[in-house]
Amino acid sequence: MSKRHIFPRAAVAVALMMSVPVAASHADSGSKGDSSGSSTSQSSSAKKGKPASDGSGTVSVTAPVTRADGTKVVTARPVSAAERKADLAASDSPEEMAKERETEAYKTVQEYWTPERIANAKPAPVRSSGASSQKSLKKSVEKAKKALQKEEKLANDKQIAHANGKVLYYDDKKGKDYVCSASAVDSPTKRIVVTAAHCVHGGKGGTWYSNWMFVPAYDKKNRPYGTFPAYHMHAMDEWQREADPDHGKGFESDVAFVTTKNNERGQRLVDTVGGHRLAVSDRTDFDTTIIGYPQNINGGETMEVCKNTTRRIVNNGFPFLQVWGCGFGGGASGGPWLENYDPKTGLGDVRSITSYKPSDENDVSYIGAPIFDNRTADLFAKANNDR
Repeated sequence: MSKRHIFPRAAVAVALMMSVPVAASHADSGSKGDSSGSSTSQSSSAKKGKPASDGSGTVSVTAPVTRADGTKVVTARPVSAAERKADLAASDSPEEMAKERETEAYKTVQEYWTPERIANAKPAPVRSSGASSQKSLKKSVEKAKKALQKEEKLANDKQIAHANGKVLYYDDKKGKDYVCSASAVDSPTKRIVVTAAHCVHGGKGGTWYSNWMFVPAYDKKNRPYGTFPAYHMHAMDEWQREADPDHGKGFESDVAFVTTKNNERGQRLVDTVGGHRLAVSDRTDFDTTIIGYPQNINGGETMEVCKNTTRRIVNNGFPFLQVWGCGFGGGASGGPWLENYDPKTGLGDVRSITSYKPSDENDVSYIGAPIFDNRTADLFAKANNDR
């Protein structure tokens, strides 16, 4: 019998999918997703089959903010649970919520994301390595066409899936704007978003990304529920210390949670769009609904939905989830893999997030995801302490 732990909505506990520029291959373009063991998804310091860090190996920082001219408004620094709680407690009253929206940091993020910047942002770099065969590429093109044909059937899912959305961020190190996908997760804070770690931090030698913003239900430049800037970012210490996304390493830790500020109307995220539940389980074969904003379909301007069945693969001793046929390319990173999706509410149990794809940027034959485990639950619990 498989072990399964669901963190109920309104209880402490956690997690979700894909990004896009490009370099190796992550589900933005990801690590190799085959089961040959040749994938580069393993952390350099981890023993085979075991995570390199335990549940305490997490890190929380203040979300950095940078002006368009490069001036730093807020720098990323480690922030304790006590500080995070104090920050959010101070913003719970209507008066403080209004003051927050007048701060330099809040205004800077909102002003930074002009329609032009949003339109020109690239899919977060996809990570992975390995060449794709012409046969595989041909298959992936056919699958993408089928995905487009399914769009009408899934129209209702798109209309009610408000908890999912697009992520915008600026990589100070590369000086470029990028996009990913993410989703809201229910919790006592009503503020948490789950996405891929490579959508918040560049891995070993990289930095925390600036001007991070979540746009739920984004659709063709429309932002029906406003925008939610990042307050605090939470990732596994292993990811920022050791992950090498350009070569597909560290994807077993490719998950992050972001505590968001209120939107322009002073509303908390989950109060506004709802939130999925986090589920941690060792069962790896399940029917899933995967949601994201792949750049290869409608230019990433519309939410795409794929219903599929997962399978378990092993790369360099680490187990992952994988599906074939969704046709999702870069930009889908960080989007949720949902089980028990309810088409009436648009909500489900987040079992993972899109993390990687084949290394060839044109190959969208499969996408892969990390398996949520106790470390994920611990990370979510840490984010939940922001209350």
